Amino acid sequence: MQSAWRTVSSETVIRDRWIDLRADRCLTPSGAEIAPYYVLGYPDWVHVVALTPARGLVLVRQYRHAAGRSFLELPGGGVDGCDGGTLAAARRELAEETGYTSERWLEVGSLFPNPATHTNRVHSFLALDAVAGGGQELDAGEEGLRVCVMPLCEVIEGLQAGLLGQAMHVASLLLAARMLERL
Repeated sequence: MQSAWRTVSSETVIRDRWIDLRADRCLTPSGAEIAPYYVLGYPDWVHVVALTPARGLVLVRQYRHAAGRSFLELPGGGVDGCDGGTLAAARRELAEETGYTSERWLEVGSLFPNPATHTNRVHSFLALDAVAGGGQELDAGEEGLRVCVMPLCEVIEGLQAGLLGQAMHVASLLLAARMLERL
């Protein structure tokens, strides 16, 4: 097992409600200096694989500015300090983005989106028997977000063709599909 790098100094480049970017000066175990080494601090994220009783997968289509286009995605978002945990954040995000709710939740797993540069984790949940109940309560920047319900098997078949373009969403969906096989 490799030894950890030692952080000699760290300077905040920018910090706001969305991101914490720092430049570290590091020494490897052999003494090589790596500087600056940029680290992105984000809040943890949640993804929700929500299935209706008819095995429809609840998805959202929304614009992603960095890529300059809209993507079909799982409902999800950042864990807020007032959420009281990742499951509470997942419940909130599903309801806010889609209007769907569920009484049956299973934790699917937790992964690092990019451990080379990101400090956060993405926590994936499976919401079974999801039903439409309320209206959307979208955040600023989510205007135009549309809810789409597609057969789960159709979405999984479309993954290789890029139906879901965000890699972490694909990972969350595949982990949930694996869990469904064991239920």
